[in-house]
Amino acid sequence: MFEGRSVETKKQLLQDIIRKINEQLQISVYDIEITLLEIPKQNWGIRGVPGDELNLSYKVEV
Repeated sequence: MFEGRSVETKKQLLQDIIRKINEQLQISVYDIEITLLEIPKQNWGIRGVPGDELNLSYKVEV
């Protein structure tokens, strides 16, 4: 994911993903490992524009 999210948001994301994997696939939470990789905005792009130059119609820094 691109950088900018708060520590609290990332922790909540991890908890939500683990819970859904556990519930939907019946995989023990002790067997799930997730690594979040944050990419600087200048290192990705969409629509032919680098991420740090994009003007999106929605908020991405949460």
